[in-house]
Amino acid sequence: MILNSFDHIKDYRIMVMDATVATGAAAMMAIRVLLDHDVPEENIMLCSLLMAESGVHSIAYAFPKVVIITTEVDAEVNESFYIVPGIGNFGDRFFGTESLS
Repeated sequence: MILNSFDHIKDYRIMVMDATVATGAAAMMAIRVLLDHDVPEENIMLCSLLMAESGVHSIAYAFPKVVIITTEVDAEVNESFYIVPGIGNFGDRFFGTESLS
């Protein structure tokens, strides 16, 4: 779906999917785009496999009406912004772009 060509997006419930949420920055950007296109906050759901506690708090504070669904919340994010204990960089592992060094 191309967001600009979807005239009635505000009339739907939207699920934002992010495999892992560390700081919440990417998810918050996606939610902001939806809000800018007049999707009511209460019509947005964020679904993630794994979230860091700080990411949950950031998103919940910024968007209190967004429903957050996850399977697990880990305690922290390390200096590389990986969720600890976490699963590393999910995108790199999934797409085979993880550095071998």
